Parts: sequence; structure tokens; C-alpha cells
Amino acid sequence: LQFLFSMPSLKNTANDHSHPWAGHYLAEWCVDKASPIIKGQKAGLVAFMASLWSETRFDPRLEIYTPGNLARADAVKTVTTNPRQLKARPAGLSIIILTLDRFDLMAPLLDSLMVAKKALAGHIDIDIIVGDTGSTEAALLQLYDRLAGDIAVIRDMAYQFSRCNNDAFDALANRDLVLFLNNDVSFPDATEALSRMVRHLRQSPSTGTLGAVLHYPDGNCQHGGIDMIDNGPFAGLCFHPGHGAALTTRQDGDIWPVMAVTGACLMMPSALFVDIGGFDEAYRTECQDVALCLAARRRGFGSEIMHAGKIIHLENATRPQGSEDWQDRQRFVRKWRGFMEAIR
Repeated sequence: LQFLFSMPSLKNTANDHSHPWAGHYLAEWCVDKASPIIKGQKAGLVAFMASLWSETRFDPRLEIYTPGNLARADAVKTVTTNPRQLKARPAGLSIIILTLDRFDLMAPLLDSLMVAKKALAGHIDIDIIVGDTGSTEAALLQLYDRLAGDIAVIRDMAYQFSRCNNDAFDALANRDLVLFLNNDVSFPDATEALSRMVRHLRQSPSTGTLGAVLHYPDGNCQHGGIDMIDNGPFAGLCFHPGHGAALTTRQDGDIWPVMAVTGACLMMPSALFVDIGGFDEAYRTECQDVALCLAARRRGFGSEIMHAGKIIHLENATRPQGSEDWQDRQRFVRKWRGFMEAIR
């Protein structure tokens, strides 16, 4: 069998992962060519070899040939244009937050941002933009009314992370820096954290995307940067190094380079966001933040992360636990794995 698998024609078949039954046909072919003794155990050997084949293939949820080459070829025939035009934006920070209800999260977040906005007025002008995707909570709607004039609210958006952030940016982001922020992030001192991040971006023109270290309520690390899995069936996907561990080697104020940062707290120059074309709206629920960072990297701008205080992230507080989007992951691996390997 080792000899048969070394044959060029068989190698080609073995490497053709695009056919879901390749392993089964390959096993049958090998057994048919084997001795009569092996043929007597054909059914068992076929099943055994096919199972070995399935275990050595990529995880089927990452099959990059799904839905097929023809479908992908048809998709690229549609010419898309970047509707975002570069315009002069005064110095300052536009903060964009998407939400659906969750007064319990939005009230403390907006309170802390309002404190920062007033404290930094004249030094860093801050615009707070809320993209509301159909909230009905009376307390939250009353909060919007109470903060009218201090925050801008775009109501009745149809939720899709990339599109909603892009639309909010296009409509109301008028500062030269933009911060995309999840509604489940909590700042103990937003004034200090935001001023540190803005100051660093202004002093580091080679930084394209800047994130903040995010913590769990117990103080352990929720996000300290994003890296790529190098080997195994999930090679090309991303993970959070140090997730769930104590940050024993990092101190408040530390800044270090990373491959990418999470969209839960991502600051960048507005001009770069425009040049990239915004978040890729082909991603439905995942990967768009890493893709944005890599698009900036492809233009020569790195990603960095800052320990800017004990910023809390209630991970997935507004997303069902365990939800996964393998279509987004397929697209990401297909588009970016080669680039990530090239820059490592």
C-alpha cells in the first residue's frame, strides 16, 4: 500500500480534496490492486482507510472549495466600488457603538464616555455615535432622549456588523480618528484610556490599527492581540494568545505589535479606513476585524495593542454562546492565509 500511495497518479488523487468521496474511491482502488488475501477483507479495509482519510483532511467546515469555483468566479464578475470619499476631517475622535437594547450595558458605557468627552474637550474633541439596530427598551430610549445633543443615534438599522459600522461611519464620523467599540466594553477610566490611545496614534504614523488589552471581570486577559494558527486542521484561523490567563508580563502603559486586534475596541485613522473601503461586508458575523487589520498591514501599516488600564469586556454578552460562522471562516482562510504566512 505504501508503494501504491507513492505512485504519481495516486498522489494527485490524494491531493484532490475538492472531491468529497476521493478518500473512499482511493481506498477501493488500493484494495482492488492488492493481493487476494486483502481482497477478502475489502469491506472492512475500505471503511478503515476511508476513515483514516477523513481524519487527515482539513476540517470539512473549512473546505475552501465550497461552494465551488464556478460560484466564486461568478461572484467576482460583479464590479464593486468604494463609496467612501476621502474628505478633510478635523482632529478628534469619532466613537461608533452598535447596540440592540441592553440598557444595562449602554448606560455605564455612555456615562463613562460622556465623562471623557467633557474632560478632554478642547484637547480631543469626541463625537459619540450609536448605531441602534431596533431597540425597544424604554429605559434605553429614554437615555437617548436625555443625551440628545451629546450623542448621535442612528435608529432602526438592520444588524450586520460590517455594514452597520460602515453606514454609521459614512453618515456621522467626521473626526480624523475613529474608534469602533462594542457595547459590552466597560471603562474604569475612559478619559485616561482614550487620551493614551489617541496620543499614541498621533505619535506613531506607522500604526494602522490600535487595540486595547481587554480583561474579564476577574482581571484575567480576554484579549491581548490576535495571532494565526500555523499547523493542523485549523491552520489559517485566528486565536487570542494568553486568553484567560493573568497578564503577568505586561504593565499598564505597555504597547507591543500584534498581527491584529479585535473589533470590540479598535482605533484607527479615518483616512486609512476610507482607503481600505471599510469593513468587508462579505463577512456576516466573524473575521471582519482581522481582515481590516490585515488590509491595513498590506498597505504598510502595522497593528499594535496597548495596556491602557483594566478595560473590561463581557465577551459575547450580546451574542449567543458558541455561535460560529464557518462560511466567514472559509472566506477568511481562502483570502488571507497566504498573506499572513508571507508576513510572519
